[in-house]
Amino acid sequence: MWLLPLLMLLLLLLLPLLLLDLAMKRRAARKNYPPGPMALPIVGNLHQVVRLVKQTRFHWGAWSRLSQIYGPVLKIRLGMAKPLIVVSGREAVLDVLLRRDFDGRPDTYETRHRCLGRKRGIVLNDGQDWCEQRRFLLKILKDFGFGKQSMEELTLEDAAALCDIIHEKMLDRPIDIHEFCQVTAVAVISSLWSLIAGKRCDPSEENSEVKDILSILNESFRNGSATGALWQHLPILRRLVPKYSGFAEQDRRVSAMSKYFLDEVARHKLTRVQGEPRDLIDHYLDEIGSRCGSGESSSYDELQLSVLLKDMFSAGIETTSNAIGFAIAYLAKYPEAQRRVRAELDQVIGSAGVPKLAYKNSLPYLSATIAEVSRLANIAPTTIAHRAVVDCSLMGYDVEKDWSLIANLRSVHMDPDHWVDSEAFRPDRFIDGAGHFVEDPWLIPFGAGRRKCLGENLARMSLFVFVASLLQKFRFGLAPNETAPCMLGVNGFTVAPPHVNVLIASRSCGSRDNA
Repeated sequence: MWLLPLLMLLLLLLLPLLLLDLAMKRRAARKNYPPGPMALPIVGNLHQVVRLVKQTRFHWGAWSRLSQIYGPVLKIRLGMAKPLIVVSGREAVLDVLLRRDFDGRPDTYETRHRCLGRKRGIVLNDGQDWCEQRRFLLKILKDFGFGKQSMEELTLEDAAALCDIIHEKMLDRPIDIHEFCQVTAVAVISSLWSLIAGKRCDPSEENSEVKDILSILNESFRNGSATGALWQHLPILRRLVPKYSGFAEQDRRVSAMSKYFLDEVARHKLTRVQGEPRDLIDHYLDEIGSRCGSGESSSYDELQLSVLLKDMFSAGIETTSNAIGFAIAYLAKYPEAQRRVRAELDQVIGSAGVPKLAYKNSLPYLSATIAEVSRLANIAPTTIAHRAVVDCSLMGYDVEKDWSLIANLRSVHMDPDHWVDSEAFRPDRFIDGAGHFVEDPWLIPFGAGRRKCLGENLARMSLFVFVASLLQKFRFGLAPNETAPCMLGVNGFTVAPPHVNVLIASRSCGSRDNA
């Protein structure tokens, strides 16, 4: 008796969505939209994307498979969201990244949930708020020495601290690269955190708030993707099955991280002296006070500050620590490349010298190795989702306002038409006939355009200093049980290094030029 009324109710609930889907298909017939797979009502193309991710083990694998079928610009729909445009190939990728038509960020529930109710900060924000926050951030960090020699000195100290920990705790036993990256992450964030919050992070501490937050952050990156969670595309899931849809765990992570940064702001409010800022947080609190005093409406408040801190902390640590982990894994797998890097370091800097940026031009093979690792690892295989801010066209196709777009950076880095033997680890591709390191404009791990990573210069400096310091002091080899490990890494919002066990030996013992 109850089955028929239930079916009728379900039909009434679904009818508006089915009519909307039909209207969208009729409209699409009149437009020159990008090609793509047929979308089902309600779920869109979710079932196809999930299947492709399972088959390839990576989200970028799904985009690669689809682009092989539908071309460099394709359209899909994930659940009940507006269409998503996936762009592959250098021409189309740069068209998206360099045009202001695509400088927006999607306004999704997942974004608002992470940013405490609405778009805030600099990573997932756009419009006037984003411009103001970005301009303020760059000015204050520059005033505090961001990208200057003082920053290099802090990074060198952090690299030395990491080397000390390796000497004490990691020598001559199998170490999973992920364990190595956890310690590296604390050292990597330390110099930036000193500018932001006025204190360093000690990688030798066994238990600390920073390590707890890093663990939560790592969970978020491993369980996320550039296109959002399943409960974002099918909103009913976060209410009906919050645990099994992953929403409950993400809510826990967001709450814990938000509390950490709000508590840091509260600590600064208790200890600061107005007009005498010690760090970025103090500067921001002064700015809040001055704007409140003027009586004008302002985007500056403590919630905005806490999201800004979360953005900087997350962006400043995940890609750099993973890049260092990938570099060590590749050099352990390819000992001849490692030997060449060490020989170059020995010749230019020696065993007691300090690997400063001033030596970079004299270390072309080290620079080439870092570039090749960046190309192959593809830690950020796609950009964070962009949003079209106007109706426009892309590579001859119509794109509507508020549609989302992701640019497949991996498709640029692995294009066989540009990179000879693109799947091979070959640092020499970045060395010219005179033995000099040469940049390649096809290598864009930090993106391009106004949405390019703000921390690019710091990330490049940290990569150089940390890898040089590690190779100057240690030899890295595969553990006895490791034979030719797969280097594709671990899927997530970013790609983490593979679970490879390495042996670390001190170079203070024995001949310095032996592998």
